[in-house]
Amino acid sequence: MGKREAERRVLMRIAGPVVEPAVRRGISPFAFTYTAFALALAAAALYPLHSISPLFVPLAGTVYLVSAFLDAVDGEVARRQGRASSRGAFIDSVLDKASEVSVSVGLAFAADPLAALFFGTGSLLVSYTRARAESLGVDLAGVGIAERAERTIVLFLGSIAYIAFGKETLTVALLAASLLSFVTVFQRTAETLRRLGAENPDGAPRGPI
Repeated sequence: MGKREAERRVLMRIAGPVVEPAVRRGISPFAFTYTAFALALAAAALYPLHSISPLFVPLAGTVYLVSAFLDAVDGEVARRQGRASSRGAFIDSVLDKASEVSVSVGLAFAADPLAALFFGTGSLLVSYTRARAESLGVDLAGVGIAERAERTIVLFLGSIAYIAFGKETLTVALLAASLLSFVTVFQRTAETLRRLGAENPDGAPRGPI
């Protein structure tokens, strides 16, 4: 069993009580997509409120965790309803990146700004390496130690610990998630080059897209 399939099975065990009723009732997958995006924006707005109360940080982390959960559910709902489409996948992907950038901006107010920058940059690079590889015909599903789910869990734990340990803990969590992201980028880059090199060992760069 591959990493992606194992993650999907775990997700379905957790999300079953949400997915199955949604499929039966015909709830649009976009309802999950847009709700996930709205919650991500709410989390981004909550992080800067740490100056009012430190409780806003764990609240923000929890809201973002729910956002990521709903974002993972929308695709499964679409597949089970037979409504999966390239248009839906594109909208979901764009809103995912907008969510991660927004949360990274919010985090810059609650943790070290440089750590937040690393977090956002790593998140985008993880997605870009996969998207670019797939545009070249290389499937990277399941390749890499940390995708969005892992990053979100690390951020959630750092946000919860903020109450007891303050800004430094959240900064450490961001740096840890960033490190995982950059390792994943390296893994995906190496795997893509390996597969493309096997197809065309003498291939030269074609320039930027």
